[in-house]
Amino acid sequence: MPGTSSSAVIAEKPGLFYSPKGFHLDSSKTVWEQRQPPTDIPSLVTIYTSPHEVANGQQAALTVRVDDLSRTFTLKSYVKKWMQDYSRFGFDVLSAKPIRVNSQAAFLLDIVSPETAKQMRQVLFIRQKTAVVLTCRDDKDTFAKTVSICNDIIRTFTWTNSKR
Repeated sequence: MPGTSSSAVIAEKPGLFYSPKGFHLDSSKTVWEQRQPPTDIPSLVTIYTSPHEVANGQQAALTVRVDDLSRTFTLKSYVKKWMQDYSRFGFDVLSAKPIRVNSQAAFLLDIVSPETAKQMRQVLFIRQKTAVVLTCRDDKDTFAKTVSICNDIIRTFTWTNSKR
């Protein structure tokens, strides 16, 4: 089907992802590679991975998750809904703030797990009953370099004009 991530039109541009939910991302200006998500996690729609492995064998990645919501949420109310889960799962919140990506409202969370030494940046977008969560993850020691590349990909996030 033309315009989907599996079409021949898109396949010619590695790293370009068009979602049927009305957004797109592009990693083509980075060295990161787009991969198919695991089939056992249906909410993950695509993954971008670093071509390099870190010392502990963990590969840095940016995952793209889509949550279909039962009702319309504001960005603030949706973030508030799951913010308390971080401490329950052993994460410390380093930063939590509203941001703009291109002209789109988003929410940024930087979190770290002291127990596993993993660090993550999540950027959340909401439109109507669709939430998109971009999660950049890596080992805490190499996260500063990783997050720079993740930010390059995150900056390409754009909702299309159609309202699905």
